[in-house]
Amino acid sequence: MGDKGVPPRTTKDKDTENVKLGDEQSRPPQEPGDCSSKSPNESPKSRSTPTTNAFPDLTVNRESSNPLGSGEASEGQSEQPKISLLQSSKERLRRRLKDKEASSTEAGGSGSQNMDRLVDLLNSMRSNSSGVEQQLASFLEEAQCSARSEETLAQVVSAIYSKAVSDRSFAATAAKLCEKMALFMVEGTKFRSLLLNMLQRDFSRREELQQLDVERWLGFITFLCEVFGIMRSSTGEPFRVLVCPIYTCLRELLESTDVKEDAVLCCSMELQSTGRLLEEQLPEMMTGLLAAARDKMLCPAESQLTRSLLMEVIELHAHRWSPLEALTTQYYNRTIQKLTITA
Repeated sequence: MGDKGVPPRTTKDKDTENVKLGDEQSRPPQEPGDCSSKSPNESPKSRSTPTTNAFPDLTVNRESSNPLGSGEASEGQSEQPKISLLQSSKERLRRRLKDKEASSTEAGGSGSQNMDRLVDLLNSMRSNSSGVEQQLASFLEEAQCSARSEETLAQVVSAIYSKAVSDRSFAATAAKLCEKMALFMVEGTKFRSLLLNMLQRDFSRREELQQLDVERWLGFITFLCEVFGIMRSSTGEPFRVLVCPIYTCLRELLESTDVKEDAVLCCSMELQSTGRLLEEQLPEMMTGLLAAARDKMLCPAESQLTRSLLMEVIELHAHRWSPLEALTTQYYNRTIQKLTITA
């Protein structure tokens, strides 16, 4: 996760960040497997357990700063299995269909300690609130007053991260918060460095998360994509070192055999928000990912919801990631809503 505008480091000063990007940037684009733990053309069965070096090109130094998916099945076809989405996926889908989002419960009272107040502020934030910018400003002010040591700064990062991966509707707001605090530094350690380390940790253990805590697995992928879409280096560039891990996660969402519709929904929504930027960074990996999406969409064993979600992404890509026409968007919204009405 590089920052192209980082000043030269010294052996005594902790003001810079040692982010290794050279190898990743010099890698030929025709060999996407080199920057991902899994090649886009690799089958699910051949997927190996991820290594602990989750982001191969990142080293952070502490001394541094319907046609197919919709329509009724013919009488000769077998009945589609009933779709059961996770509650978090239902909530995200309702937002995507422009339905009213259920209000989250605001945490009451504030603790006597600074971290207690920060957690209260986080829990009181609502992503769809008109006053979210004021809430962000209040949190930033409180966080900068509270983070007086590397330990307390780590606690601030952990509080934001935990909220983001446990509440997917908050991921975008959390990424905005991280962007505003990215260069905040205490005792030579930058906020951004701690955040990237947490993302790297969960990327390296994503298979364990998928097996033990599906909500956190989906939350991690959502937050990873939001960070990529919002945060920028000091030169205004996206963190290119995040690209291959994101492609890997999106491919694994398509290949998931558990909570299949939830995984495809997550993949679909993240591609709609970050697909253009991802393709600009590594277009050949997007080609491979969309090929896998087409294969899945054409599989008759997949649910109508899965096929509709993937068809929308493929059509959006054909539209060069620009918004689809209003009638087309309405068609997908009605179709997807109808297919999930009993989920």
